[in-house]
Amino acid sequence: MKSLEGKQVLVEEAKKRIEYLQDYIRKIENYTPTTMEEEAVYLYVQLESVTKVVQELNKKGYRIGKRKLTTVDVSNIIRGKPKDEMHELAKRMFMKNRKRGSRHW
Repeated sequence: MKSLEGKQVLVEEAKKRIEYLQDYIRKIENYTPTTMEEEAVYLYVQLESVTKVVQELNKKGYRIGKRKLTTVDVSNIIRGKPKDEMHELAKRMFMKNRKRGSRHW
């Protein structure tokens, strides 16, 4: 009987994961960034790498003043007060990734 209960738990977890992923896909597909900050948040949710986001934004020609963006700029954008649902998601992911990375020290 115990193994049957374990399978039920796995099925429920799988259903929750599918629901989460469907929601994630919906958010990505329906989001249209209109500012550099929104673009940074949008890219971070997809790439989960501040460095990769900086590379993409710089490639697209985004600047702060006349200088290229840095990882500090993008991190500050993501850590800022969330302006929408996508930003909230990015901030949660960023904090989770930061915790995971800092465990090694």
